[in-house]
Amino acid sequence: MISEILTFIVGAVVLTVLGYMVFQSSVILSYRSQLRKITGAYYDFEIDEVLEEWGMTREEALRKYGTIYGE
Repeated sequence: MISEILTFIVGAVVLTVLGYMVFQSSVILSYRSQLRKITGAYYDFEIDEVLEEWGMTREEALRKYGTIYGE
């Protein structure tokens, strides 16, 4: 009885943590996709080079031209 309850609790915690990780991963990929559309660059280092030329950070570019989730 106790072991079943503990197994359920541990399973629920693990699933919650994994679900949060999947959510964060999708947000990061969405941000990169938006930055690719904004800059016209494909790879991260190319995106960083374009943003450096513009004098912007990734967050500034997303605020100005894209969408930042959770705001």
